[in-house]
Amino acid sequence: MIEWQARKSPIDVNLLREGLQSECLQTPGYLPDYQNADKAGSESEGNHQLSFSGEMEAALRIIPAKPYADILIEHFLDNTNYQYYALYPPAFMHDYSIWWSRRTNGLPLTAEFTCLLIRVCVCSLSYIEEGLRQKLGSELGENLDHLSVRYHNTAKQLSSTIGPGRGGMTQIQQLFLTAQWYKTEALFVESWHALSVAIHEAQEQGMHKDSSSSKLSDFDREMRRRLWCILYAWDWQMSLLLSRPFIINSSCCAFEMPTMQLESGDSKSETPSPMAHMVLQCQLGLAISKIPGVMKGELSATHAISIQEQTEKWFDSFPPAYSILNTNTQWDSKFHFVKLQRLQLHVIGYMMLLMPLKECLTKQFGAHSSSIEKGLQRTAAENALKLLAACDELFRHTFPLNAKFHFAPFLMFDTAALLCSAILHNKEESLPRREEILKAISMTLNDLSRLSERAKTGMICYRILKKLVASLPTKTRSTESETPQSSIDAPPTLPDMPGIADPMPCCPTTDLSISHDSEVFPPEPLNFTSLGTLGGLGDLCNVDLGELGQIWDWQDLDITGPFM
Repeated sequence: MIEWQARKSPIDVNLLREGLQSECLQTPGYLPDYQNADKAGSESEGNHQLSFSGEMEAALRIIPAKPYADILIEHFLDNTNYQYYALYPPAFMHDYSIWWSRRTNGLPLTAEFTCLLIRVCVCSLSYIEEGLRQKLGSELGENLDHLSVRYHNTAKQLSSTIGPGRGGMTQIQQLFLTAQWYKTEALFVESWHALSVAIHEAQEQGMHKDSSSSKLSDFDREMRRRLWCILYAWDWQMSLLLSRPFIINSSCCAFEMPTMQLESGDSKSETPSPMAHMVLQCQLGLAISKIPGVMKGELSATHAISIQEQTEKWFDSFPPAYSILNTNTQWDSKFHFVKLQRLQLHVIGYMMLLMPLKECLTKQFGAHSSSIEKGLQRTAAENALKLLAACDELFRHTFPLNAKFHFAPFLMFDTAALLCSAILHNKEESLPRREEILKAISMTLNDLSRLSERAKTGMICYRILKKLVASLPTKTRSTESETPQSSIDAPPTLPDMPGIADPMPCCPTTDLSISHDSEVFPPEPLNFTSLGTLGGLGDLCNVDLGELGQIWDWQDLDITGPFM
């Protein structure tokens, strides 16, 4: 049973921003609800220390002055961190205070926390609002995208000096944030490999083992459980998206769910914990991993019934704040992370319902096709619609600040492209919920159009989907919006998602591409016209998919031959 707690009030961001102008911020100290600082602090005596190496000197040179670092740290803890909640803010702020104190006094510093500090700055830079972004870029004297790459390379060099099994939980956190940054930059394969490094380090430190008999403090035990939970949630989702075997073999590991009582210490509290959504994702992964064949990283229609059963049970286990039906939204305004995490969970659930049924959408059925096959296609169509609606809601909630949060946009593109293929294959126009599908594709194209002005991956997705939509039959593209009822029998499905809000305005900017080499170099500005105009469906195979090509292949649409 999951317990629900809320985070204490964040540090005043206005104070930090005033410090940017005055450069006289007070040093952050202990926060009142942090109970285990002496035992958990990365900067305490006895940890791995590396003060005077060339890598450490380079790291210290690149870390911005404290007023600027404070702004990046606060922004991360109050925004970006809630995507996965890899850092417990009071613990980090305690170590952050000690780190600056030791640096000011010329005392030895630990390599692992210095890496973590840089990683937090890197991840924070990717999600800064435009006004603050321009101000920081101007005062730091460097394009923030270039600065982000320099931070990454410097942290990577310093991290290489830390041996396996050294650095404790801080080392695992900074390795995980490496994977998070790669994913933010749409370098999905690099992210998967970085995740593997973090997982192996966690295993080196024994996080996959039962901790009940170990001599750990309650805080350390809770944090280890949280980190292992996050790593596993990332593992099963990225492995399925990349069609790769799971890195963690859950049958050979101990999974002890976090108590999630750090934030309030009250096990009876009903307010959501910022860690709860990751615990739920971990639980879904553990459930589906027991289905034969799933851990190989490939899903098919043979898995559909089992996955639907497990996913629906998972949906039913949601607490009121995350529920699909009769959602309790009383915490949304006070704890801004609740809605973000709720929408993430909805998207993940519908993604899992659709994933094993994708192949059913493009099948052509004849007079002798079974009712089961037709029922699976209808279920696939309904799940695709629910996934697009959930993605649209998540996209509208996070855009434009989180334009690099690629999870929802990629699923929107992938699902809409698949539905275009389904319409092209369905010459008899008997595709279940066809009219609703057409409207959903149009909605997705509109969302990707706004994203295309902020990110290269969004531009590629938009151009490809626009070409696919243009290839649909003229009659299809001009069909009236009235939705006919389908006569095809199908098994029960999950309830429809709520309605969609009005479109949001877009704010153009420029994104940067990044090298896939082992060392990442400052990129050149994109030329969004370089993709050119696609001449027809046959040109799709010649389009440079960029980073998107790591997780998507146009051949998956099965539109070769007569469709070209």
